[in-house]
Amino acid sequence: MNKSNYFWMLILFASLGGIILLINSTYSNTYELPNYAFLNSQLKEAYIFAKMFPDKLDGIPCYCGCMQNAGGHGRLHSRGLIDCFIEGDLNNGGKWDKHASECVMCYEDALTAKKLYTEGKSKIEIKSILKEKYKK
Repeated sequence: MNKSNYFWMLILFASLGGIILLINSTYSNTYELPNYAFLNSQLKEAYIFAKMFPDKLDGIPCYCGCMQNAGGHGRLHSRGLIDCFIEGDLNNGGKWDKHASECVMCYEDALTAKKLYTEGKSKIEIKSILKEKYKK
């Protein structure tokens, strides 16, 4: 093999390596989310927010009615919207909850809260805004 062939083989292997790294970084699960959190980009964003900032969803009411059905589904729902995403504390034996992946209202409210926090709103203001949204 001459030097030209080695050069092109090196380019080929470097390109393949780059493609593999790109695919791996695109589909990696750095937040250790459950598979159902990847059903769409908004859902993924909501689950990441719940994992990174559970305190911001703790105490914000869930308005979908899932807490009224807790007896039938065995769902603990004492902390508010965070319970739609996470059962307990993920760092201390808690686990993911699938409910938010099946409830557009829950993950959209979490994303609304995220947006309002970035706008500088307090938890009290966010609770009031969501309460007004569902007043009717």
